[in-house]
Amino acid sequence: MKRNCRSLVKTETSSEEGPVESSCTVDHLDQIVKEFSQLYWREDFSDVELVINETVRLKAHRAVLALSSDVFCQMFSEGRWQESEQREVALTEEESCVEHMDAFLQYFYTGTLTIHSGNLFPMLVLSDKYNVQELRRSCERFALRSVCAGPVDQALSWWRSAEQVGFLELAQACQRFVTLNVAVLAASSDWLSLQPEQLLLLLENDDLRVESEFQLFRAIRRWLSINEPEGGAGKILEHVRFPLMSPLDVYDPALAEALPKNIRDTLLAESSLIYQVNSLPIEAICLYQDIQLPKFAMRLYTSADFGCFRNIQNIDNNESHCIDFTTKIFQSKTTWKITSQCYQNRSYGHSGVPLLKQNWTCRIDECNLTDGNHDHQLIVLMYRNVAGTWLACDYETFSIPHKQDVPLGPLFEMFEKKKCVHKNTVFVHFIGKIRWGKFLQLLTKT
Repeated sequence: MKRNCRSLVKTETSSEEGPVESSCTVDHLDQIVKEFSQLYWREDFSDVELVINETVRLKAHRAVLALSSDVFCQMFSEGRWQESEQREVALTEEESCVEHMDAFLQYFYTGTLTIHSGNLFPMLVLSDKYNVQELRRSCERFALRSVCAGPVDQALSWWRSAEQVGFLELAQACQRFVTLNVAVLAASSDWLSLQPEQLLLLLENDDLRVESEFQLFRAIRRWLSINEPEGGAGKILEHVRFPLMSPLDVYDPALAEALPKNIRDTLLAESSLIYQVNSLPIEAICLYQDIQLPKFAMRLYTSADFGCFRNIQNIDNNESHCIDFTTKIFQSKTTWKITSQCYQNRSYGHSGVPLLKQNWTCRIDECNLTDGNHDHQLIVLMYRNVAGTWLACDYETFSIPHKQDVPLGPLFEMFEKKKCVHKNTVFVHFIGKIRWGKFLQLLTKT
């Protein structure tokens, strides 16, 4: 097929009249784009009518749709599909997408679209189906940025939807956010609608943040009162880390009386182990228990036995901090010291005054366990203020050997990078973890 070739018309300079402009560039792009975007509403020039699910009719222009979507391009190419010669084209879309088709088609004309939680997944589905890559990438970027900036129930809903549309990166981000905020979710009605597969994924995770294992057990009991998972309650309860409960939690006759028989039987069967691990030295426990099993591994517990939290205000004041706390697990006790010191940075502020930064360090002052059979980790749990509520959004892990000052770096800078500073205030949780080592595993085998 021949194409018309247009050449540029040049204006030459006349030497008789002196130097004048030989050419000028006309730039009316904004006006052309504005007029082009109006085509969508000028139905008298349309050449195709899309009928969506037999209910919604939208007029459009084949050339415009084909320009941004190779799916529409193939659909309207001569002789390829029957739709290429039809004035009316029927489209079948997911019901959740029907009401958003108008905005989706407008995007082809204007290049603009406001993405929000209400249309995110319909736009993801449509942009994927019609291969509108730039729109899909914009939706993906918005979703990943918004996970930690929204409420927990939104993350739970997005987690399900992301799996349905195959957006695995978003599903993982939502799962992580929900894992860090299970305590918030468990206090809401959304907890009871959690799918069994989702609950199992949460319970298998060491990063699950909850006040204590007993509080998690109570939440699971609530969930089981409404849901009947395949395999029964035992499939869920086997992921409860009973050894990490306190005897004071379970030594309550009224508690056992109130439990359904299947849950009560499991709790009673685990009670002896709960008492043993909280009364015997760890070296004795590992003689008959494989203490490296997941049921002995700490989660991100926020009770006072496992760490401390601080609400630090006026972080720009560069005040020094000294934080001491003691963690307890089984018969072990560990004393932690976290300090911050200001130092002068080489860079200068707008006023010419040297900038000050804070360096944080952590040290284990005391541990009553034998060296070599365990190691310590400090979890710095960061929170973001979401509509007035502090929600956990991320954490950093540091290995802390005995009797060593371990640098944690400039924590406040890390908080700012994670967008965890709100009105010059940070909310931080320091959690001290113990991981059991190979020495105990050898004892188990002897």
